[in-house]
Amino acid sequence: MALTKITGEGLGSLGTGNLTHGSDSGDTRFTLNSANQYTLVLKNAGNIAGQIGGSGSDVLRFSNAAGATIMEMNAGQITKPLQPAFLARVASTQSNLTINTDTTIVFGTEVFDQNSDFDGTSTFTAPVTGRYQFNVNTRLGSLDSATSFYETKIITSNFEFRDIFDPRQLNGDLGVYHSSFAIFTDMDANDTCIIK
Repeated sequence: MALTKITGEGLGSLGTGNLTHGSDSGDTRFTLNSANQYTLVLKNAGNIAGQIGGSGSDVLRFSNAAGATIMEMNAGQITKPLQPAFLARVASTQSNLTINTDTTIVFGTEVFDQNSDFDGTSTFTAPVTGRYQFNVNTRLGSLDSATSFYETKIITSNFEFRDIFDPRQLNGDLGVYHSSFAIFTDMDANDTCIIK
């Protein structure tokens, strides 16, 4: 693979194989690693801001300063391995909840956490400002039909969302009740979300 530059005198070849154009102290450096790999290292006063590179057919990667892939395009598909996403489950039943009191749900089992934004027990912290989707499934047991209501809350730094169930419409106490609750909301960087 030859790297070609355009100058005032026309086209010229910078060479093949291992090649670096620019210096470590410069703002931009282009490195041609081999016949099938390349890396464009973007620098500011010697500090790496990011990298663009690829290998093989139809593969283009955008990487951070350390070289970790933050986005990859391959044959029309876009992969973002650090996109915030997590799935957590409760590790054990929380019993005998106090009435008229919000109880934070403890998720003791983390199935996955792509960008390490969930603390492993109860709190998600938004890594960047944007729009976020939260889905919560709860199972309540031994519901008292004389209770005014049961409530599940998704609480973010900006809003409090509520899913309310009134058991007084039942003919008696309920052994199990399932609730599925989803919200789509805006969050600023470092805002948090918990379930109560």
